[in-house]
Amino acid sequence: MKKSIIILIALLLLCACQPTPESPIVVGKDQNAMIEQAKREIPEEQRTMSVRERLGVPEKLAYSYHKGNLTIEADAEIVVPDGELPIVRAFPTDFDQETVTDLWNALIGDIPMTAIVYKRAKPEIEQTIEKLLAAIDGGKYADYGFASEEKAKDALKALQIMYREAPDDVAGDPADSTLRKGVFLDDDGKEVASHTYLYAESQKTGYRFSVSNNASNTVPIVTVSYDEMGRPVGTAVREVDRRAGFTFIKNNEPQAPCFIWGDELSFSDPCPTGIPGTVTVTPQRAKEYAETFLKDAKLDGAYAVRRVFVITDSDATEFAYRIVCTHTVGGCPALMTGNTGEAENAEAYFNDDENDDYAEIWEYEQFWIDVNDSGVYCVQMQQPLAIGDVVTERSNLLSFSEIRKIMEKMLPIVYDTEANDPNSENSDMRYTKRINRVELGLWRVREQNRIDRGLLIPVWAFYASTTESYPEIGYSWQTYLPILLVNAIDGSIIDPQKGY
Repeated sequence: MKKSIIILIALLLLCACQPTPESPIVVGKDQNAMIEQAKREIPEEQRTMSVRERLGVPEKLAYSYHKGNLTIEADAEIVVPDGELPIVRAFPTDFDQETVTDLWNALIGDIPMTAIVYKRAKPEIEQTIEKLLAAIDGGKYADYGFASEEKAKDALKALQIMYREAPDDVAGDPADSTLRKGVFLDDDGKEVASHTYLYAESQKTGYRFSVSNNASNTVPIVTVSYDEMGRPVGTAVREVDRRAGFTFIKNNEPQAPCFIWGDELSFSDPCPTGIPGTVTVTPQRAKEYAETFLKDAKLDGAYAVRRVFVITDSDATEFAYRIVCTHTVGGCPALMTGNTGEAENAEAYFNDDENDDYAEIWEYEQFWIDVNDSGVYCVQMQQPLAIGDVVTERSNLLSFSEIRKIMEKMLPIVYDTEANDPNSENSDMRYTKRINRVELGLWRVREQNRIDRGLLIPVWAFYASTTESYPEIGYSWQTYLPILLVNAIDGSIIDPQKGY
């Protein structure tokens, strides 16, 4: 994970170690108490007001802070949903067969596809077993790099276990939308976990369609990994995590290598100029392509198009649009958790045992649709959520003036330590954070010490570009992240890594 995310997480964790400005700002982690606070009656005279009116939210946020190496500025639009903000239960889920079939029909249709196999096939492993058996019988196991007959027999056992779970043919058979079952074996060949998946491609069209659902293990599985002769070469770990994922891409499109996030656009903007490439459609047309896909895939009831970014390839010779979609609940949107500076997701994990090397992981839901002139050419859905019962349809929220006070207290506390620590190895680095969007929406928090259930709750997200630079040598880099997440109900700070 890149340095900027590590710094963000480390600094958010430091909040509890700083002088506490007001205990509700830092503590406030009791979910039952938070729910009761959310359910408090809204004064009668405010019930007909919009959320913006009731909370006293201005159209823009202006703010400036400077101390030493740290500058924080805001000239930001403040986005508030039209309807009320609920609290709903949320759970990690898999891509079920019906959803996969709908995605297949919307993206693949009748195009012939072939199953992708990532393992060695049974005939190849069988030939290796025969060679090793002959070598052991003839005392020539050293020819294959084994120091003793015992080591060769251990390798033979490993190959026999590989053979049991190997496919018959790595060439792949014709594929349709049917999910397949994969198993995970321990070092004794016993099945210890399973999952469902689908990997398919068409070399003719360049289409690739992949689904990988969550594994069933409830504890980490550590196994020895082997080379093609069955020699141990390291260990492999099947962690306890929730990382179901779906990816579709047309690899023959010129924009297929575009993965670097660029500027955010408005859907009313014209097509960007001054960027090489072949895309000529406007952001609005790209939005229409994405919305048509959502409808065709029967996802339009659960997700909505939210934001649009430019993406480019590593050489900046092509560009495309990345449409970010998020869950909606009763018309209220979830916030964007991904960011334009990182390829990976922010993680929410916990590890109660300090001696445990493998933390349990529940990453945030991500949903991106990449669009060029021909329409949708890439779709990524990661860590999907299942929405459960509604805890409250209308949450009693803190006023924006209270949220602003919390922001003004917490931003210096969170970022001063790193920026102005004379003992830091980065003591000459300048940090400039420009808040350009403040948004009220739903953010997934998990129950403490659990990765199988949580809540979507109202949260204020302060999104900012962060430039870290060494002025004397002219070196700088930039990321785009929510630099502060404030619970809109009780004012507590959400730690994006812990997930609450």
